[in-house]
Amino acid sequence: MSATLAFLMLGSALIASYFSVGQAYTPPGGWPPGQPYFTLWAVLNPDPFWGYYGGYHDMFYRLQAEFAKIGINLEIKIQGDMYDNWYLMWEAPLGGRPPGKPPGHWDVTAMEWWIHPHGFLWMDGIILSKVIPPYGGNIFPYLRRENDELYWKMQTSFDAEVRKRYSWAWQEYQMHNPPIINVYYPNIYHFRGKYIKGYDETVWWYDLSNMRINTTGLTLPSAVQDRLNAGTIIYGAAEAWWSYLVTFVDSYTEEQYANLVWGILYKSSLDPWPAEGVTPPPEDYTLKPWLASDFPQGIGWFTDTDGKQVYRTRVPLRQGVVWSDGYPFNATDVKYSFDLILDKYVLSTAWGDIAPIIKRAELVPGNPYAIDFILFEPYVDLPLILADTWGGGILPYHALKDISPTSLRGSPKNKIFSHAKTVPQIGPFMYDSESTPAGYSDITFVRNPKFFGYDLGWGPYGIEKVILKYVPDAETRLAEIQTHAIDFGEYPTAPVEVFEGLMGDPTLIVQACPYVSSNDIWLNFNNPQLSNRYVRLALAHAIPYDALFAEIFPGWGIVNPIPGKSWVLPWSVYHEPDALGGETVRLFNTELSTYTYDIAKAKQYLAMWNYSRVGKDYTKGPVGDADFDGTVDLDDLWQFLDKFGSSCGYPLPYPIDWWPLEWSDGIYPWPVESGASVAPGNDIDPDFNNDGTVSAADFTLWFNNWGREYPFPGAW
Repeated sequence: MSATLAFLMLGSALIASYFSVGQAYTPPGGWPPGQPYFTLWAVLNPDPFWGYYGGYHDMFYRLQAEFAKIGINLEIKIQGDMYDNWYLMWEAPLGGRPPGKPPGHWDVTAMEWWIHPHGFLWMDGIILSKVIPPYGGNIFPYLRRENDELYWKMQTSFDAEVRKRYSWAWQEYQMHNPPIINVYYPNIYHFRGKYIKGYDETVWWYDLSNMRINTTGLTLPSAVQDRLNAGTIIYGAAEAWWSYLVTFVDSYTEEQYANLVWGILYKSSLDPWPAEGVTPPPEDYTLKPWLASDFPQGIGWFTDTDGKQVYRTRVPLRQGVVWSDGYPFNATDVKYSFDLILDKYVLSTAWGDIAPIIKRAELVPGNPYAIDFILFEPYVDLPLILADTWGGGILPYHALKDISPTSLRGSPKNKIFSHAKTVPQIGPFMYDSESTPAGYSDITFVRNPKFFGYDLGWGPYGIEKVILKYVPDAETRLAEIQTHAIDFGEYPTAPVEVFEGLMGDPTLIVQACPYVSSNDIWLNFNNPQLSNRYVRLALAHAIPYDALFAEIFPGWGIVNPIPGKSWVLPWSVYHEPDALGGETVRLFNTELSTYTYDIAKAKQYLAMWNYSRVGKDYTKGPVGDADFDGTVDLDDLWQFLDKFGSSCGYPLPYPIDWWPLEWSDGIYPWPVESGASVAPGNDIDPDFNNDGTVSAADFTLWFNNWGREYPFPGAW
């Protein structure tokens, strides 16, 4: 096995060293016909495998040859540092990064997107038009009013059947006009020491109240046994850390220890908790009150000071809870924390997830153990949104109130461990020590004796110390779990046969289970080609899904992958409130077809883009379909009339008049052409005959093609 892993590592390193310098690619036999239409830059991190920080290298090497078949040159750039890709994608200016060659530019990448099986936390912050960088996570940027409307109706419809219909319609819209190309949903091997009990891979570190150590019947090295007897567990963290306050979580490791030391109103959990080694059904994943004492209680609609209708909901808070310094927890802490989150200039990582839903938090006069949230509308996933430890946790007002909110992210309390550990904490553990270099070594936590959960009978049980050990290399994490140098870890990647060979080890639990994420190719709409729907659909059909599933993914430990659709998980369910009937429905659209590998179809899609350009044979393009939505309808007429009499190159960007300027501080964040605000991903072609001018002849072509659906019979 060691020899096999060494060979794989060497092969990956050699391939990466070749492609990282971005040599021009020429397919065997040359480009058909002639030169490629255009070049896309795939910008990847140096980790060759799948995952949040995975680079998906072998997949992109394979796609390079496939995209060449339809006339697209894919150049591959592997960043020199794991986090270069992170900064490039997420710390972008307003409107997202420009397209093209790195550094500072990107066209496509790949990333896992983790989703709860019982709700859509972290969807709002990446898909709604309101949440573009640097405050939100819509890095594409995907700006579609239809998308926003379908998503919002799905999230504000409490009736099970109505919510299901909107969910299914949203997925269909997303696949016809994709911001991503979801390649697959994974089944992976969870892998840990058999003595770690009461842990579920999907619940993860959100709720450790069932975790305990039990080495009964196991033969372990004496040093490991002594460590476990002392109540110390070690987790192999794949990612570094840079912040210590929950408001600024930027990595999985930071989110992990946010669940150890900080507080949240609700926790993702399981009910009932399964027997060891049993994969629970999706409907058993749920939420439980944590710092809240019960679930939100709707108060009702009222007219706000700005004249708009808003909805008040009240969250009762747990009494008798204290911070680690003994100071009482109450509603002031909650209001302070949400004031931070909802001030976009504070740069909380939760802003994009929470600001579209919650307008503000208010204290309840005379009641320090309740908090009111003023919502734009009643929201189905509100408890899950309030369970967001990716920046959405609670901080102690009494300890941080003297620090300016907008300077908190860069303050020593957030950036320097010795200062951060002095901030009172509220979770089951507290900051203890950190090795050097800070953020890239080990961080240790000790039991918080004042944790309120112990009085409620919650665990973790018998665990006195938790060490998060920075182990960025996947093969090293796998090897250290086998020797129990660590007890479990993030992304222990290895070929499927390696995991299967370890199933006989009596000291390990090796279990194949669904991993609740989509694994997607992400697309930069600032690229004038990728902003076109037909180009994105061409790429979606140039991906050899079955070959990837059979030839590449098993080497990453992916077993029986499920073909991707939208972000919605095959396991996503919705439990209707009992007052409405209590029906449970599947939110995943089972009737929607997946993308298929079909080079002929991909070429036809790309031809629709190609023949829309000036001077091309217009009869082969989407005649009459000004907005590229696939149907000739009235929307196309309005865009034709708006541009009537003007010169028209390709693509012609179109203003998004419905996009409020207050979303970007009153400044339109995209280029201005001829006095009109324009935005990426909103390109149109009202010059249907491709003569360079929008004229009466184009109206005739629109009229003659009324009701036609593009791009061709049998298209997706």
